[in-house]
Amino acid sequence: MTQLTWLIPIVTWLAANCCCCAQSALSTEFEDTVGPLLVARCVACHGSEEQNGGIRLDSSAVIKSIGDSGSKPIVPGAPEESELLKRVRSRSGDDQMPPDGDRLTTQQVSLIEQWIRAGADWPASDENDKSHDGIDQSQETRHWAFEAIRDPQPPTVPDAAWPANPIDRFIRAKQEEAGVDVVSPADPHVLVRRASYDLTGLPPSPDEVREFLAERNDPRTSMTAYANLIQRLLDRPAYGERWGRHWMDWVRYADTAGDNSDYPIPQAYLYRNYIINAFNADMPFDQFVTEQIAGDLLPAETLDERNRQVIATGYIAMARRFGSLIERYPWHLTVEDTIDNLSRTMLGVTIACARCHDHKFDPISTRDYYGLYGIFASTKYPMPGLELFKAQQNFVPLVSDEIAAKSMQPHRAEINRLESELQRTLAESQAKALENVAMENTLSIDEQRARLHQLDDLLLAARKSGEKLADFLKLIPSIPTAYAVSDGAPQDSPVQLKGEPLRPGVVVPRKFPDAIGGQVLAPDVASSFSGRLELAHWIANPMNPLTARVIVNRVWQRHFGKGLVPTTSDFGVRGDLPTHPELLDSLASDFIRSGWSIKHLHRLIMTSQTYQLASVDLPENLAIDPNNQLLWKFSRQRLDAESLRDTLLVIGGELDQAPQTQPYPFPDRKDWGFTQHHPFKDDYQSNKRSVYLMTKRLTAKPYLQTFDGPDANVCTSSRDQSVTALQALYFVNDTFLNEQAQRFATRLQSAAESDEETLVRCFFQILSRPPLPSETQLLHSYLNDARKSLAGSNKAETQAWTSVVRCLLSLNEFFYLD
Repeated sequence: MTQLTWLIPIVTWLAANCCCCAQSALSTEFEDTVGPLLVARCVACHGSEEQNGGIRLDSSAVIKSIGDSGSKPIVPGAPEESELLKRVRSRSGDDQMPPDGDRLTTQQVSLIEQWIRAGADWPASDENDKSHDGIDQSQETRHWAFEAIRDPQPPTVPDAAWPANPIDRFIRAKQEEAGVDVVSPADPHVLVRRASYDLTGLPPSPDEVREFLAERNDPRTSMTAYANLIQRLLDRPAYGERWGRHWMDWVRYADTAGDNSDYPIPQAYLYRNYIINAFNADMPFDQFVTEQIAGDLLPAETLDERNRQVIATGYIAMARRFGSLIERYPWHLTVEDTIDNLSRTMLGVTIACARCHDHKFDPISTRDYYGLYGIFASTKYPMPGLELFKAQQNFVPLVSDEIAAKSMQPHRAEINRLESELQRTLAESQAKALENVAMENTLSIDEQRARLHQLDDLLLAARKSGEKLADFLKLIPSIPTAYAVSDGAPQDSPVQLKGEPLRPGVVVPRKFPDAIGGQVLAPDVASSFSGRLELAHWIANPMNPLTARVIVNRVWQRHFGKGLVPTTSDFGVRGDLPTHPELLDSLASDFIRSGWSIKHLHRLIMTSQTYQLASVDLPENLAIDPNNQLLWKFSRQRLDAESLRDTLLVIGGELDQAPQTQPYPFPDRKDWGFTQHHPFKDDYQSNKRSVYLMTKRLTAKPYLQTFDGPDANVCTSSRDQSVTALQALYFVNDTFLNEQAQRFATRLQSAAESDEETLVRCFFQILSRPPLPSETQLLHSYLNDARKSLAGSNKAETQAWTSVVRCLLSLNEFFYLD
């Protein structure tokens, strides 16, 4: 072999200069060295399943691609310009590749460098995007949630008389396949209570129970009694309050901003009332979604219509605020919160992690994320106030343009001057911060310190500019405004490398995620508008595979306690599979055909036999389906915190059912001085429905914490149903509960009826049914014992009846819906 070493230079020259020999030699080199190296060390994060940084290294397409950083991973013939080589050579924690574990050896780095320098040849056999294990990744299996909604026909079932509507046929077919039977229908008393709480969050009155029972027992009305009951409930204002509260859970409604000082938002209630009114009016859900994302961009014939649509964008404005400094305000976190909630609430997917890297499980890329980010970066959010900017800014007027302009005319010039000064100082500090980051690896320690001092001076100037503007804004007479958004300067967003705003990468056009359509803004729209209106239309498009499925599943979950997809805000790969996929698609298709009517969906679900089943167990079914996934019975549900409080007020005769149409009595804005150490903490109690109680983000009410109320900082997909000692102690010791029990006992006494008649009234009010003979006997005995033990005390009779009422309130039958 040593005698042939003189051939090596010749072979090398031929490989580099002879076309056929070079192709053969380089192809062999790639297949034997570089290709296996990329597979072993790179493809796990840059392959078919993940493309971190927007780079895929198992396909020749990488030769023409641009990474999220804006650089080309591979520039044939130019290793010094190839980002791949820079990263494998780097020793910086932010840039080095692989990011952790064993680094590439010097020999391996040299192999990549030689391959790129020689032209980065990629064998033609790999042009079809096949991975090195032979699997064709171009035909990857799509997850069910991203497939088009189908409209399956309900299956036939042997017992054709049992199903009341198509829902039952889908449900019964699964049950028969598993060999489970269904329980008997619920007792009418149970059904009227269940329906009333489901649709209004309030108990039925004794008269309503008796009216329903009379209709059910009358041959002339028995067939329509239940449907009529549902319609009466849907027609009540209480319906919008109940289902508006559900929507408020999902969009994380609050009356404060969530920043370090938790600044109050007096105008937030307008958005809450918009939600309630929309549900009561049965606004088509696609319109409901569109108005909340882009109502300000929709045409309006009247000022009232325009104001309603502007107020609807309170959904976008409701995104959390962070920090306390105007000069370092982290707007990127507010935009991130917007995207996270929008994706969970309306699309049922989690995409927040794509801010830093491609989604590890779902087909959402970092570029998809920043395609959405640009839409909201082009949106002007209102500023509720901050510790060091104690004024509202960019709220939207609810008066005509003429009146708004006239009211602001005496102050406009000074506002424009101060705003320009603030924007200039903010831009200067931002530019200096970006410049410092870009140059940090090229400067000495002394140079870095000098630059930091310059940045501090710019930030201080920005803070002083902000303080001057805030002080001036607080002096301007106020006009009616909405906590809403408007269009700002249209701009596409750069990828923020690893989620850091000071590390911009490639600029991404505003767009919808590829897995859900991939629509891109038209050039004329992109140059003039944020793209929110187009985003709203993309989400509300009946061809979108997610929107209708997600809301149908949410409504089902609130009726049955669990969704057909149990993970109601995560339809992705890490979420649960639907228990009844054909039923889900059938409901979604019917929902769209109905004109996106939520009330139609309620009627369809609640008139099914499945919904009307009793909540009793069958031992043979428990052995097969212990979690009731097949819906062979109605699963018991606990009253949520709001329904419990509202019911106690109803029992005590204290509930004020008038809507809250005025702002809370916040302190005058001129006196706002909230800080991180002294945040806004006021509370305003009332006897109105719980949906109208003020909601703070940083300090939740202890009562709501005890009974698993919503978290106003995030999308609350479903409420917990914990069982704790604190809940039991509440029913024993809480002042509010005892006051309502005593008020009810006082009213019972005033009726001057016999004990038996009073007990019937008591049962109907609390449990929506008459007492059983055994219960009457037991409680009559208890009442007499209480009278004896309380004899001689003040208001002994009232105290005795109060004790009886509290006994009924402590029953599981009161606390749970059967």
